[in-house]
Amino acid sequence: MCRWAVRKGALVFLFTAWICPGPVFGGEGRLSLVGMGPGDPDLATVRALGRVREADIVYTLSPDLLERFEAEFEGKEVRNLSGSGVTRHHARSDSGDALAGKASAPTAGEKTRGGLVREVKRALGEGKKIVFVDSGDPLIYGPWVWLLGEFGDSGMEVVPGVSSFNAGLAALRRDPTWSPETHTIILTTDRARSGDRLEELAAHRCSLVLFTHKTEFPEMMRKLTTRYPAATPVAVVFYAGYEGRESVVRGTLETIVPLMADRDLPLEHIVFVGDFLDYRLEGER
Repeated sequence: MCRWAVRKGALVFLFTAWICPGPVFGGEGRLSLVGMGPGDPDLATVRALGRVREADIVYTLSPDLLERFEAEFEGKEVRNLSGSGVTRHHARSDSGDALAGKASAPTAGEKTRGGLVREVKRALGEGKKIVFVDSGDPLIYGPWVWLLGEFGDSGMEVVPGVSSFNAGLAALRRDPTWSPETHTIILTTDRARSGDRLEELAAHRCSLVLFTHKTEFPEMMRKLTTRYPAATPVAVVFYAGYEGRESVVRGTLETIVPLMADRDLPLEHIVFVGDFLDYRLEGER
């Protein structure tokens, strides 16, 4: 009986060590998912910068972040995972095979993720402070969201950041909840899941914010015109939060495609649709 108890205790210890190695081995590691804001470094929060300063290891998928926060990352063990495939299939529950309960071979991205999880757990067991950084807010179309499923029970903290959504509104000097017709905002993308088709969302005629992810712009506008009036205001904000680079193109659903025809669409652009764009505040000229 005693021998069984010892074996059982050892198994519990090993399982706990695998799930949350820091407390078991006496490490004081910390794991943080940190939003660094859009645009210039001064849009990062005090807490975000503090977590980076305290970090031993920094993971990123963005070469742009490495450039923008070069001074803050100096002296850190920085691991750039751009192009690694580590974030692929983080929405695996959308897969028809997954829903049907069918087994499939792990993808290259999933294998990379497994190695990353083991690496992070090992570093936490050594007492390291680890930060995963992302532009904007990490929980708005963030590529690291799947980490919360892996480490949520281990106390992974989330440090919110200013989103490009917020920076875009600041550039427009408009509040999407101030509109003659609606006080509701929809944040979406045209990489729609089955229940989130853009045409269906447009039927509500709410203030709409589109994280485009290099979506085909004319096709996206065509979908919106099936539900919104052609005169509905549209604004495209480029490089929201970048002082000296930020710019805005304004039009309507009818005119915006020709206005954008000669412009290259960088990744750093966001689209706003709705009457709130033309709504005049009291006393405004």
